[in-house]
Amino acid sequence: MSMFLPSWIDMPTMVVGSVIFLLLSKSMVSLLVTTIHKAASTVHLRYLLWQQQEDDGTIVGTVSALYIHPVKSMRAVALEKSHLDAKGLVDDRRFMVVYEVPLPVHKKKWDTGDIRYRFLTQRQCPSLATITAKITNTTLTLEAPAVDAAKKSTDRIEISLDVRSQSSVSQIPTQFLAGIWDDTILVQDMGDHAAAFLQAVVNADTQSTMNGCRVRLVRHSINDRAADPTFTPQYAKTWWGASPLVSLTDGYPILVASEASLQDVNDKLKQAGKDTIPMSRFRPNIVVKGDNNNLNAFEEDRWKVIAIGTVLFAIVKACPRCKQSCTDQITGQVTEEPVGIMKSFRALGDHASDNVFFAQNAIALVGLGKMESIQVGDPVRVLKRGDPIYK
Repeated sequence: MSMFLPSWIDMPTMVVGSVIFLLLSKSMVSLLVTTIHKAASTVHLRYLLWQQQEDDGTIVGTVSALYIHPVKSMRAVALEKSHLDAKGLVDDRRFMVVYEVPLPVHKKKWDTGDIRYRFLTQRQCPSLATITAKITNTTLTLEAPAVDAAKKSTDRIEISLDVRSQSSVSQIPTQFLAGIWDDTILVQDMGDHAAAFLQAVVNADTQSTMNGCRVRLVRHSINDRAADPTFTPQYAKTWWGASPLVSLTDGYPILVASEASLQDVNDKLKQAGKDTIPMSRFRPNIVVKGDNNNLNAFEEDRWKVIAIGTVLFAIVKACPRCKQSCTDQITGQVTEEPVGIMKSFRALGDHASDNVFFAQNAIALVGLGKMESIQVGDPVRVLKRGDPIYK
């Protein structure tokens, strides 16, 4: 060895140096790939803006409200400004409640890979609407009307989002598979204390169809879920053709609603002698208000690409509404409206007898690794219109 190398270089030094070189090389390659992806995504989005702009980009309104729902089916949190990532508004529907599925009668035990838990929503447990969920730094705080109202007005729990300091999970594995619609995803359990808090709410709900079911609080563990490709337009996909990511939303990352459309629904409710409803019934993320009454009711049905501030959004399709829209988002009480009245004028599409539609599913065209933001007061421009999709 000394014939070829200086005397101060020995075998351990060579090994350490080689390892450092390989690590640096891997890091540099990773950085290079990420940089190329980011650059390609930026070019792709700029091309989309040029390609999709068929309208003159006239301002049709402004953002009047922004909402996130940190835990799926719990109460909305209003924001003045929101950041967006590849999965939609940051902190929107990143957690959900799941219930344990009974063992099928034809099985003696669960097999590896079986879906033992499924998502729980206001459809089965309306009182989820009474729970406020807020994320602050590394803590998720849940607050609900007290089960024992004689002792206190609210129940409250703080849940650490730091995996290392989570309360114990004694009954089940920390991670497991859960079902959300037709998707199977890996979720992380948030602990027994969180489960006990939610179990008390579910058990006390006299309108719930899930009394007796064991529930847990979970969060999406890895980015393994993509938007429904059925209606995702090509220009909403990544530059290499993949569908965008979603968190724990029903199918698409963002819901855009119009104040003019809500006013139309409320006008018809008043004509029928019924109470009007707030926008919270439809649980949107972004609410648009027309400027000088220049935005017609349900005009958003024909939007295909819009710009909010400097951020592009692909409008995918109209959102079908279920009985969850009939749940008061403060009290958790269920009525027949607005779905009842909407059957007279918003039952559209191939299965008009089954679905009514309000608001639009959307995808933020945010480049890989980028963080964009929108805020209340941002102008809304329509860049492309087309035929509505009611599915």
